[in-house]
Amino acid sequence: MTLHSTGRLAAPAPGTGAQLRAGGAPLDAAVAEAAADWFTRLHGGAVTAAEQKRWRQWHDAHADHARAWKHLQSITGALPGLNAGGLGYRTLHAAPASASRRRLLALFVGVGTAAGAGWVATRTPQWQQLAADYRSGTGERQRHTLPDGTELLLGTRSALVLSFSGKERSVRLLQGEALFTTGHPASELGALPFVVETAEGRVRALGTRFTVRQNAGMTQVAVFEGAVEIHPVDAAQESAPLRLDAGQTVSFERSHIQEPVAAGERELAWSRGQLWVDNQRLDDFLVELGRYRNGWLRVDRAVAGVRFSGVFPLGPEGSMANTDAVLAMLPNSLPVQVRWRFPWWVVVEARPISGR
Repeated sequence: MTLHSTGRLAAPAPGTGAQLRAGGAPLDAAVAEAAADWFTRLHGGAVTAAEQKRWRQWHDAHADHARAWKHLQSITGALPGLNAGGLGYRTLHAAPASASRRRLLALFVGVGTAAGAGWVATRTPQWQQLAADYRSGTGERQRHTLPDGTELLLGTRSALVLSFSGKERSVRLLQGEALFTTGHPASELGALPFVVETAEGRVRALGTRFTVRQNAGMTQVAVFEGAVEIHPVDAAQESAPLRLDAGQTVSFERSHIQEPVAAGERELAWSRGQLWVDNQRLDDFLVELGRYRNGWLRVDRAVAGVRFSGVFPLGPEGSMANTDAVLAMLPNSLPVQVRWRFPWWVVVEARPISGR
């Protein structure tokens, strides 16, 4: 570093306060679990005649069973990325049975049969993770190759859903950040537009290497090769999209795009396993570092405004970010001390003055 100054699901679902529902009416947790089990088994491969008979007996045994089954069929056909025949649907059923079952159970929480992309976007991060085709945990970076050859690198706590269709290759970033290096397959898929959707709008790639980050109420885009076109979701349909070229970065809201500025190492540093700090306040730095660790990370008000610059290594790709090592570096060059009250409860505070 260079530094200068599966338990049983209950109703309501744990942590959500949401009642399990199907077809607009409350649903018992045991029925939801059974429906998810049957849905996973019947769509997971070859099914024997005996299994089909047992499923039919379960389905017909109670009206709630039929209602739960119909609900799952409707939702998997309506959610982007979970549409029958789509990539997300295939990914759901290609996943281990336990993972598929958890994702199906999530579809019983406050979702109506007409659910769409808005449902996914407004759920808590936990439920967004369940609905995602690709996701990363706290402190992780994950690399994937999409069906069209696009290279994807997910940052910490990130999740996205694919919805490739006959009109475009659409990716919805639900949370976090991602680096895209778009592919150009020789098939018809290569001729389709590649679009990244966020809560604030659409980013269309023009032969590109670029990052997209979903912040609270704002999307940030940085382009490193090629260009992209940005269109906020609430902008007038006839308005021209903003073209962002290589070497530029911009943030935009649902109806407003800020002025583009030069993109630097900071925007790409996370993809290399680094936190790049340039004259940043300590409290802002710790908010960013907190995205890479679980628990509570607090800063004393007396040192919150201390500014510094540096490059902090988080660790190699495929491993968990070593945020404790980053915290241990701070007292070497800043007037602070770091106290671990518990492994998940850390306080950065002013260093005591010698002699007192």
